[in-house]
Amino acid sequence: MQKKPYGNKLNKMRGESMPELPGRLEFWNIGYPFLGILVYITVPIAMSAIAYGFHRRYKIWSLGRQVTDFGPWRERIKRSSKLAFLDIFGHRRFIKRELYPGIMHFFLFWGMLFLLIATTLGALEFNWHKYIGPHVGFEFPTSYLRTYTGLIWDVLGGGFLLIGICMAFYRRYVIRPKRLNTFIDDWVILSLLLGLTLTGFLLESLRIASTELDPSSELYAPLEARWSIIGYLFALPFRAFDSEILQVAHFSIYWLHLGMYTVGFIYVAASFSKLAHIFLSPVNAFLRSFRPLGALRPMGELEHLERFGAADVTDFTWKQLLEYDSCTNCGRCQDQCPAWASGKPLSPRKLIQNLKGYMEEQAPKAIGNRKNEANPLEQAVMATDVITEEVLWSCTTCRACMEACPVFIEHIDSIVDMRRFLVMEQSSIPDTAQTALQSIEQRGHPWRGTTYSRLDWTVGLDVPTVEDLEDFEVLFWVGCTGALEQRSQAIPKAMVSILKAAGVKYAILGNQETCSGDPARRMGNEYLFQIQAGRNIETLNKYKKKRILTICPHCFNTIKNEYPQLDGVYHVQHYVEFVNELLQTGRLKPIGTVNTTLTYHDSCYLGRHNGIYDQPRAIANSIPGVKLVEMDSRNRERGFCCGAGGGRMWMDESGLKVNHIRTEHVLDTDARVVGSSCPFCLQMLNEGLSSKDVNGERKAMDLLEILASSVEGNWYSN
Repeated sequence: MQKKPYGNKLNKMRGESMPELPGRLEFWNIGYPFLGILVYITVPIAMSAIAYGFHRRYKIWSLGRQVTDFGPWRERIKRSSKLAFLDIFGHRRFIKRELYPGIMHFFLFWGMLFLLIATTLGALEFNWHKYIGPHVGFEFPTSYLRTYTGLIWDVLGGGFLLIGICMAFYRRYVIRPKRLNTFIDDWVILSLLLGLTLTGFLLESLRIASTELDPSSELYAPLEARWSIIGYLFALPFRAFDSEILQVAHFSIYWLHLGMYTVGFIYVAASFSKLAHIFLSPVNAFLRSFRPLGALRPMGELEHLERFGAADVTDFTWKQLLEYDSCTNCGRCQDQCPAWASGKPLSPRKLIQNLKGYMEEQAPKAIGNRKNEANPLEQAVMATDVITEEVLWSCTTCRACMEACPVFIEHIDSIVDMRRFLVMEQSSIPDTAQTALQSIEQRGHPWRGTTYSRLDWTVGLDVPTVEDLEDFEVLFWVGCTGALEQRSQAIPKAMVSILKAAGVKYAILGNQETCSGDPARRMGNEYLFQIQAGRNIETLNKYKKKRILTICPHCFNTIKNEYPQLDGVYHVQHYVEFVNELLQTGRLKPIGTVNTTLTYHDSCYLGRHNGIYDQPRAIANSIPGVKLVEMDSRNRERGFCCGAGGGRMWMDESGLKVNHIRTEHVLDTDARVVGSSCPFCLQMLNEGLSSKDVNGERKAMDLLEILASSVEGNWYSN
């Protein structure tokens, strides 16, 4: 039976009630059109405030330089769709790292999303019912289900949101993780959300108590009321009150609810608070770089640049400026940063927040200059006055911050851009790092002081060079460290042993090989990098059809991911990929038993920069007698840096050393051997064990050394 609209003296004073939709009244107790129209007026007010806030920020973002590697829109949409489901809707990046805040944000996100859907559907149903339905003869498709969908909106909307808000209050004001900086903005946002949610449930419960649970009401429907389970439970105590009192309370709370809604949107627009990440995070995720993970943003042709690197807000790209606004100040990046953990001044969170603050301070001046076509004003230099040099040189470029960031901020590009300014514009670089760069420029490698040549490690091994052998399967790129650093020379020797055992035809470049340029690029000397890369590309183009095999993750990453920026495209593999193929196809068979317990250290440039985690573990598990144990939670994506990346290998380190922290992780296991797949990591772990393992019970080895000893059958138990 069709129900009649509910009305009384109070409703008559406010205006006529709307004809009801199937299920429940719209604008019940509010009155239409007079007061109902006011409700709709608040929506454009709130949306206009948000639009104005974003317009102000857009003018700031537009100060940045153009992005040159954005890629085609169709490909971006295709690649972002998977990202949206896994990381935005599925919260993969949140939950896999921290369960409590991950679940908390999951409830907040889905609660707000379901309420948005419910509100939108309600508006569509109402306007269709009033303006379109009478002319077409049928209701909006979801109108007939609105009583039953109340369960979805009640539980998955308001219920989820209320749980998330309570969890957020408890975490921020009771648990109080050290990384969280709590400001008045946090209290305002959470209080507004809590107020909106509670008043929403109060409104629903007062309506239900006054209509669907009131036997005297023409809308009496107790069974239908239970579909809105939370509102129904809230309504039970209100049955004791007179209907007129409930309606007065409902009318008052409704306008309080609407006022908080409007004020909240205006607050977000005016302050551009962290709540703006609701809009910015999906945008930033969609616009994220689709360069290979390990590739730095190219500078382009240096001779056409007015300035090298980034000194002020206009030197960054518009995408980087957008990133700074996307930051929620959550501190996940800081928690994972090895520099911060070792007491260095670098905090990725503070870095981004300081850049954001600088951007907000300098943008009005820059916008004014652009309008007036005036000369740039005197302003603080970002890479010295705002972000200190010590902060910039503390970074190991390990990518832990970027892996942890839930909104896909790319910290490393900003850091390297400022390093480029320091090195190429101001000639400011730590002395030891400058020595390494000079060695690359003069001798083709960073190891100043070494007495070895590139072929000394091959003595007695019968290693063919490209001049000796024309027909070969693999071009073995040895790298500077493998060829010239004494401890690391054991790695290419083991590689040669394995290649011979597997019957792989290979050759090395010998004296034709020169530094890949990785240290120069990470330390900010893009000019030297491009020179080194150009030389190597000219050499490698002679052997373009060959597979290039590396033992150094830094060489691997540079040749594979960054040489294509300079038209050097090759088939490059790190040895963990290639050797694992040999094992899987049966070309290589370890025969000797290695009785030891092994823990594996993930190289940053193999792992987080290139996603290679399974292959080294497969190699370790293929060696007879090896028992592989992990370093608790600090492995794979959450592995801890050795401290050598980003040019830090050639810089002095004061205070607690990063590699000593990693060594403690090793000592916390019962492993006798810590394995690595990187010459830098091997050196850092060796030094760490020599300092921390006073009894000399642990040993650092490259996986190739362990595998070669099994292939050759000569493992030594000590």
